[in-house]
Amino acid sequence: MTLSASPIVYRTHRPGDMGYIIYRHGLIYAEEYKWDEHFEAMVANIAAGFIQNYDPALERCWIAERDGAFMGCICIVKDTKRDNAARIRMLFVEPAARGLGLGKKLVQLCLDFAREKGYAEIVLSTQSILVPARTLYQKAGFTFVGEEDGGYMPWNSKAECWEMKL
Repeated sequence: MTLSASPIVYRTHRPGDMGYIIYRHGLIYAEEYKWDEHFEAMVANIAAGFIQNYDPALERCWIAERDGAFMGCICIVKDTKRDNAARIRMLFVEPAARGLGLGKKLVQLCLDFAREKGYAEIVLSTQSILVPARTLYQKAGFTFVGEEDGGYMPWNSKAECWEMKL
């Protein structure tokens, strides 16, 4: 991906985006962390759940693009285990777009949206090996709560729970 000087555009999802999000997660995490197709299947399940249960009044998926090229994404959904809580899902930044503040902006979109919708807290799950994401969440004000059972557990990482009271 060649980056131009054009502005980054943040838009909501449309048909085809979830399939691309699954594809990019599967490909890049296999290349960078040697995670296999079970991780891709987990992302596919998350994406399918988002589409099937999408509540536009309380949930969003943002796609970051420059000149029509996908640069990253993030989703925020109602948490199914906690009352009045939102959950961040599927944060992804293309390797060529890292270091541009894109992840920070995507997380901020979720924080602003959650506050606007009156959520009391935001929770998220990540992997211990994803140091840049963990750093981003910490700088945004999230607190590490502890390890959790994340279903598919890559052999080189542990699932973690992070949260932020709003």
